Amino acid sequence: MWVLLIGALIGMVPESGPHLIFVMMYAQGLVPFSVLFTTSFVQDGHGMLPLLSYSIKDSILIKVFNLAFGIAIGGCFLLWGYDVGAMGVRVEPIGSIDEWR
Repeated sequence: MWVLLIGALIGMVPESGPHLIFVMMYAQGLVPFSVLFTTSFVQDGHGMLPLLSYSIKDSILIKVFNLAFGIAIGGCFLLWGYDVGAMGVRVEPIGSIDEWR
């Protein structure tokens, strides 16, 4: 659940660069689909920058809307167990680093 919230907060950055971290983590099977969905939903990319220069109030309202719905839908995916990783591989929680050796 923490990864979902952290991903949503990173998605608030109005650029697409930080989102690519979660795309790569999903492709490697490190995070479930719910986290990728949440970061994708909250992320506006560079499209928010023109609105930010026009109206700060409207851009904040859009970000709050995206954040609320992204966390709600991503959280539902996470709670329902829809945690399929890339290529249909089921994502298991990562244990300690000693398990990888």
